[in-house]
Amino acid sequence: MTNESKRLIAIGAIVFVLAIGAGTGLARWRASRQQQSQPVAEAAAPTPLPLPQFGSLLTASDNGEVQGKALCGYCSWEVGAPEHNVVLKTDAAPGLVFLSPNEQLTEIEKLTGKCADGTIEIRARGAVTQYAGRNYLLVRNFETVPSR
Repeated sequence: MTNESKRLIAIGAIVFVLAIGAGTGLARWRASRQQQSQPVAEAAAPTPLPLPQFGSLLTASDNGEVQGKALCGYCSWEVGAPEHNVVLKTDAAPGLVFLSPNEQLTEIEKLTGKCADGTIEIRARGAVTQYAGRNYLLVRNFETVPSR
């Protein structure tokens, strides 16, 4: 065997070992990346709370008043439109009152954020209506209430 043959064999062996090492490193990197992305996806899906006293209807009124904690109806109970929607969770029946979109709801969302988490209690006044077994309030004015 000549020196040139020995060199070619040595270079071939080195390239072979480097290729195996690179393949193993790539496989480990892909596996660690898949493990990192899975817990984030599982943590992002909160378990909905049980729907409180759903189905009790308020009397329709142009001058109704509702007080409750502002929550996101979709994130909390998967009720309403798939985008975030603010509902008031009352202590007594009916349990939930959906707030109809208008300028006042925009002002409430500035306080609570789009996905309200129940930390802010609101007393809202306006027109109360029902649709499909749900209560809706078109807010004319509102105020925050100190938490009890």
